[in-house]
Amino acid sequence: MSASAPVVFVHGLFQMLGDLGAAEFLAPRPVIIPDLPGYASNRSKPSSEVSVEHAVEYLHEQIHSSGFDKAHIVGHSVGGAIATVLASRYPNHVASVIDVEGNFTLKDAFWSAKIAAMDAGEAETLLDGYAADPAGWLTCAGITPTVEAVATAERGLRAQPSATVQAMARSVIQATSQASYFESVKEILAGGIPLHLVAGERSRAGWDVPDFVLRDAASLTTQPGVGHMMMLEDRVGFLEIVKTLIS
Repeated sequence: MSASAPVVFVHGLFQMLGDLGAAEFLAPRPVIIPDLPGYASNRSKPSSEVSVEHAVEYLHEQIHSSGFDKAHIVGHSVGGAIATVLASRYPNHVASVIDVEGNFTLKDAFWSAKIAAMDAGEAETLLDGYAADPAGWLTCAGITPTVEAVATAERGLRAQPSATVQAMARSVIQATSQASYFESVKEILAGGIPLHLVAGERSRAGWDVPDFVLRDAASLTTQPGVGHMMMLEDRVGFLEIVKTLIS
């Protein structure tokens, strides 16, 4: 495993990872924080090209074009599910997976299920409301709305149209409901790719991690004092965990 293998951060339903400052924190190790199809710089992609499958192929191309053979993949929430499929499909290009409260079961994907079940107008109204009041969104999530957190949340909530969020929500529900998804997780655990689990102290109890994953994972780290959006609550603490795990 190359010491200089890049770290690829894979965001969830919202692109909340762009403001991490990860490149500076993890330097000189290369860092890639791509906007998945339909998000931010790629928001012009039609919803028909927004899915777990499209995201996996896009990330694979990002790794290939980086000039490195392998990358460490850090997937948050929905990004954890995407990282799982990526590592299963392209194991020779993945050095490790850090799954940050990623979706293992449909129980984990409750938020995706809620948005997936809405019609387009309902989803747009809901998400526009969040973007208009990021401080309120943070407060409802149990996060103190500091100036930094509000600015990050506002950018993240506006980084993608509602059609993108809904398309990805529907795709992750479809992907994680398949028996083949659990087989992908088992292939990673049996194939020698370290799978690290990271949870927030406040949200760990609600993270539905199968027993076989807990048994065979390389590690389980609980970040103290934070919930599911730990990078908004304690950015440095989150990056310290990532730095330790890839070392």
